[in-house]
Amino acid sequence: MSLTDARMVEAGAEIETDLCIVGGGAAGIALARGLIGAPLRVALLESGGLRFERRTQRLYVGENVGLPNYATAHSRFRVFGGSTTRWPGQCRPLDPIDFEARDWVPYSGWPFDRAHLEPWYRRAGAVCHLSAGDFEPAAWLDGAPALSLGDDLDPIVFQFGHPTDFGQTYRRELEAAANVEILLNANAVEIELDTSLREARAVAVRTFAGGDFRVRARVVVLACGGIENARLLLASNRVAPAGLGNGHDLVGRFFMDHPYLTTGHLVPADPAHGEGPHVIGTFKRVGWEQRAHLGYVLTEAVLRRERLNGCSAYFIRRLHSETAPEYFSPGGKSLAHLREVLTYKVPDKQLGRHLKNLALGYREVGITLARRAADVVRPQRCLALRIIPEATPCPDSRVTLSDERDELGMPRVRVDWRLNPDDRRGLQRLRAALRAAVRERNLGTLVDHPSEDETGWPASMMGGKHHIGTTRMHADPKQGVVDPDCRVHELANLYVAGSSVFPTSGYANPTLTIVALALRLADHLKARLGRQNHS
Repeated sequence: MSLTDARMVEAGAEIETDLCIVGGGAAGIALARGLIGAPLRVALLESGGLRFERRTQRLYVGENVGLPNYATAHSRFRVFGGSTTRWPGQCRPLDPIDFEARDWVPYSGWPFDRAHLEPWYRRAGAVCHLSAGDFEPAAWLDGAPALSLGDDLDPIVFQFGHPTDFGQTYRRELEAAANVEILLNANAVEIELDTSLREARAVAVRTFAGGDFRVRARVVVLACGGIENARLLLASNRVAPAGLGNGHDLVGRFFMDHPYLTTGHLVPADPAHGEGPHVIGTFKRVGWEQRAHLGYVLTEAVLRRERLNGCSAYFIRRLHSETAPEYFSPGGKSLAHLREVLTYKVPDKQLGRHLKNLALGYREVGITLARRAADVVRPQRCLALRIIPEATPCPDSRVTLSDERDELGMPRVRVDWRLNPDDRRGLQRLRAALRAAVRERNLGTLVDHPSEDETGWPASMMGGKHHIGTTRMHADPKQGVVDPDCRVHELANLYVAGSSVFPTSGYANPTLTIVALALRLADHLKARLGRQNHS
């Protein structure tokens, strides 16, 4: 149909459509593509434009009251294509065990198993431009053996999609679709209900130009990210004071993110194990020159026997200056954070704390700056060990609304990211298995960085910027916000797409699963609205 700048829409206008999708990132674009050609009118609302704009990005600014160094303003991108515009394309499906109700992981279990999702995983691989969905290590080793690490560890594969920016890749196709209209710079500020309070009637939209209008739809889908989905539901509280879908105080709870840890580096005995698919060479070339890389996980038998959360590890070729303990000191991490603030010119609420860390950690900051300067002249790289544990569900880890409001009048978010203490067990067991394997098989030297922060986690820990679980899926409305079809339990025509519906996080990057669930939802909505059209 068209691509429209919402700032040009007349104030007070009402746009009629069959389906309104809020959010133009991986979930929203995949869902809209899945509906091309259907006998339905689709409106896709995107808060940003075709290019990154700081004013729009500042709508993400929120308050962090949980684990340190978590900045909402820089963890997602408010632009057409969403965070796929900055995403290296790393993909892997969740493991079968991730879907199970594990008795040692409270609140675990999806309403279906991995086999159920397999058809949509295959289609999602095509959307993400993967190589035939092949995640078997032998397919990427050209006949060479995987790095042998013993009976407790399994090799796994992550693929890199190419190209990765959904906004650029699928814009023309969506623009050309006769039944899809894209509205840019359209900020959803409220989901309005009908008089029965059982159905979403319209999405209230606001722009920086000052014009408010509404999109009336038979079905509404929220696809604006794990923090923003919860924010919009909680902020739509005119007739439901606790927010929509929040009758059991679950919206915003169970917020999960993957802890990303750099816990040491490997000096390999065989240089071949520092090349090719054994490592990530550089994120600047992935998807173009490197289509996959190997990682390592504890076997399913070990996870079950020792009752552990999942965890993965892989090697990245990085500058020495970015793997040293000083780089991950409070001052070093604040220095990296402030570089990010200067890059995007979008400050956060923790600026004072970061400046204090710089002052108190002047020695570590000075060492880091000197090493970075040396790396500019003569770069020295090592095989950094990255470990990503599964963050298990924690009801007290949550997204709520703060008392502050953004430029459009929406309440800002307050994020309290927490990790269960037992989540460290998977990390510790994997590190121990890797150390033993490298030592026993004479594979080289694994140099450990044992320092911890005040939380007891490795000092290098940072959020992976994967917002998961805040509108979790469960057949029981007392245990989940959405049902197995991703419909909000309390409302007949409001759905949620994206990783906010994941009941558990696994260790894998969420995008491939986000796209698979979006395609599954597209099929469900075509069937549902098709039945309504014929009734």
